[in-house]
Amino acid sequence: MIELPVVKPFPWQQLLEYLSFRLVPEFESIADNHYQRIYRDGLVRVSYDEPNGLLQIKSDLPQDQLDNLIVPVSRIFRPQLCTQAIYQQLLPHLPILAKSPGFRPLGCWDPFELCLRTIIGQQVTVAAANTIMRRLVERCGQLTPEALLAADLSNMGMPGARVAALIALATALANGDLDLSRPWPELKEALLKLRGIGPWTCGYLAIRLGMDDDAFPETDVGLIRAAKSESAMALLASAELWRPYRAYAAVGLWALE
Repeated sequence: MIELPVVKPFPWQQLLEYLSFRLVPEFESIADNHYQRIYRDGLVRVSYDEPNGLLQIKSDLPQDQLDNLIVPVSRIFRPQLCTQAIYQQLLPHLPILAKSPGFRPLGCWDPFELCLRTIIGQQVTVAAANTIMRRLVERCGQLTPEALLAADLSNMGMPGARVAALIALATALANGDLDLSRPWPELKEALLKLRGIGPWTCGYLAIRLGMDDDAFPETDVGLIRAAKSESAMALLASAELWRPYRAYAAVGLWALE
């Protein structure tokens, strides 16, 4: 078992609930108060020992592979993040966030999977995106650029333009024209050159992949509704008070919606 120290507050239950609507079907699940992931030929389970402030990682993978789990688990849950100053800035303007102190933008296990899920989620509900994501896993088996390019993506329940965007992303990665490990400003510039990836997609990825504290997809319908704003322009104006932590405001509002 690997144990990672956690900086409190760390709202494990709320983080799991939020993540439960954004999992990769067949590979990720949440049950019995833990996060579970199929990785290589093994199973990874992450739980939180609240009294001792430790994120615990257990797996049936060989011992010499366990250290490889630290990076993706830390990328998802960010256990060493101190949110005290962030919430001191936000709470006077968004007191509703006091319901979940320590809530933070969650990352991902695999950047390519997150990009796929984000493209699929364009202009559809979270539930609809989950359904289509499950179909994609069924078609591809493994979510790799090569597997996606070899799969039949017809009749997936997506517009053709969105299918083309998935193919463009996979092609760029398979050809070596895109590297998802690049620093976010460079990656954002490269992503915006791809077909079907626009400001909303990059705004969402900036939060979960780029870890940009101030990223803010103001055109997101759910975010506008959660903030009780009349429009994207009105939301953007209100969010000036939330700088430089607008990403925390966004995920907090999404989680409470």
